[in-house]
Amino acid sequence: MAEPDSEWWRIWFGPSYLELYDETLRERTPVEIDQLVRFLHLRPPLRILDLPCGQGRHAIELAGRGYDVTGVDLSPYLLDVAKARAKEAGVRVRWLLGDMREAIKGEPFDLILNLFTSFGYFAEEADDRQVVRAAGSMLKPGGRFLLEVINGARIMANFEEREWFTVGQTAVMERRSLDASARRMVVERTVSSSNGTEVNVHALRLYGGHELLKMLTEEGFERVDLYGDWNREPLTPESLRVLAVALKGS
Repeated sequence: MAEPDSEWWRIWFGPSYLELYDETLRERTPVEIDQLVRFLHLRPPLRILDLPCGQGRHAIELAGRGYDVTGVDLSPYLLDVAKARAKEAGVRVRWLLGDMREAIKGEPFDLILNLFTSFGYFAEEADDRQVVRAAGSMLKPGGRFLLEVINGARIMANFEEREWFTVGQTAVMERRSLDASARRMVVERTVSSSNGTEVNVHALRLYGGHELLKMLTEEGFERVDLYGDWNREPLTPESLRVLAVALKGS
């Protein structure tokens, strides 16, 4: 299997990505925000940073519920989609083109969100730490950073080299390789639809609760709580996801 470019994420999040996931994710978004609000006991107005925000689905839904939202993403294409959809929805979001490893200037946030496994893309773990460090620097004292990722510990313990699934009317086949020592998974994805077949390769560093707890604590967060789902169930080796809530000290 071919290795992906070390900066595969610069071009991955374009029209093909959106075409594959868009309809399914748009339907799920209101429910996901309901879960988020209950999970963190949120009430507007709060200053929230969606980092990265992609096509803006979470940011737009939150803005529509009265929150002061900023969305940052590295994809000009997805940001343009987000801007158009926010205008269509009649909501105001501050959209910024930027790298999630770099802090943005301005008034600090009450909450920073990193959702839908948008963490672990970089070739070096040090870059993931930069994301955590930047988030900490942009929070108010007592502010929170929420990381939601697929449970890397579960994937490594039950690793599958191949998987087939469908997204709407599109068939997806994944071939995977795993470097267990680096917790790094490379995925060759073949997407087949009425428009033809497309093959691409990406990589993901896998994080379980132990790794996230260690990193967030070492990067200065005062307290880190780990959960296995949006109902605040305890994290277990079989949990599908890890939700880490990191508190910035006063």
